[in-house]
Amino acid sequence: MEGGATPWHLDRTDPHPSPLPEGEGIRLPREHRVQCVEGRRGRVYLAEARWPLEHRHGELALHEALSLADIAYSRLVPGRGDLDLARAAFVDVETTGLAGGTGTCVFLVGIGTFEDGGFRLRQFFLANLSEEAALLAALADVLEGSSAMVSFNGRRFDLPLLETRFTLSRLPPPAVGLPHLDLLYPARRLFRHRLPSCRLGVIEEALLGVRRQDDVPGWAVPGLYFDYLRSRRPEDLAGVFDHNALDILSLVALLAYVGRLTGGEVPDDPADCLALGRWDEAEGRLAQATTMYEAVLQGGACAAQETRSSARQRLARLYRRLGRWDELVGLWRAAAEQQGAVRQRIEALVALAVIEEHRRRDYAAAEALTRRALRLHEVVALGGGWAGMPTQGEALERRLWRLRQRLRTRRVQADEGEGPRKGPFENGHVVELGGFEPPAFCLPDRRSPD
Repeated sequence: MEGGATPWHLDRTDPHPSPLPEGEGIRLPREHRVQCVEGRRGRVYLAEARWPLEHRHGELALHEALSLADIAYSRLVPGRGDLDLARAAFVDVETTGLAGGTGTCVFLVGIGTFEDGGFRLRQFFLANLSEEAALLAALADVLEGSSAMVSFNGRRFDLPLLETRFTLSRLPPPAVGLPHLDLLYPARRLFRHRLPSCRLGVIEEALLGVRRQDDVPGWAVPGLYFDYLRSRRPEDLAGVFDHNALDILSLVALLAYVGRLTGGEVPDDPADCLALGRWDEAEGRLAQATTMYEAVLQGGACAAQETRSSARQRLARLYRRLGRWDELVGLWRAAAEQQGAVRQRIEALVALAVIEEHRRRDYAAAEALTRRALRLHEVVALGGGWAGMPTQGEALERRLWRLRQRLRTRRVQADEGEGPRKGPFENGHVVELGGFEPPAFCLPDRRSPD
């Protein structure tokens, strides 16, 4: 049987390499065994492995991916509450490049499924380029029996690339309309603010407890396959098979981890609560978002100051949006009285002043709160403060001046024997109202035009 056409960039002396042997198959290191089976479109090379449901990949057992709560489904796959992950296919591909397009081939496809009380991994291997159609047909047969696809960045890379290969082989794309859960997007929602990267390898080490030993880096995979096409030594690909198998197992573990976080109970880590709150708020689940933000603030000292500040701002926005004014006032009062965190105290005092001025029309209370914020600001400014302090100070002085004018105007209006008063400016000059001069930056420009 002849091999596939030689790509232009490969310098191979044998234009007709022999296919992999049949029968005993190929024994790769680490128990890899590739069997040659007959598919409906020709010869297919397949490696299989099985694990019990109790097998732990890192810190999670495989069966935990089958225990997702309904609320986790609503977050991960909106509108598909009937999704049966017990029949899902966990898919990962290895390719001849990362650019995609018609010039990139898929030479190894790993599909993991829960079957017969365990987890089964099938790895379809393109031993000869001419047998791509047979591999794709066998892959389609497996996917047709699945209820969903689970991948990591499959929506942008794996699935479009597979569809391209099916089209070029004149085969219908498999499982059209099959629900697709791409775990990259939930991972970004949950972890992008706490991890340096949302690559699968980073998530494995930081969250799943997976430590790969002697793993083949992704950038080296295409080169190893090209080396195989030249040398026909399949044992050189053992590390690629391992890499693909670990990716599939990590998909299952990541689904279990994300399912646990999104399963309805409040996470122990305030950073996870904040991430879930952001996610729920973006999707319009405001009640759930409010619960998560409140949990961050109730976490006490275990929550980082930046995490608490972000949760407080978002919770205040939700309270205001939902019209929960009493809770909004209580939120800012608690922040204004906390020890340390002077910047957050100033922010809280200003927020309370805004409520008193615009919501309750209590200008005296708003003026007192603004004076407290300005005193705090001046004390911190003596020690150097932070970037943007001068601008904030000017804003506080401007607010205080405006509030005092409003108080003076209210007192004048309450005096029945006094006629209407003019505004604070008259013909470009300041009118004395209560003996209070506005800050210099509030005065009109008196310079003569050049």
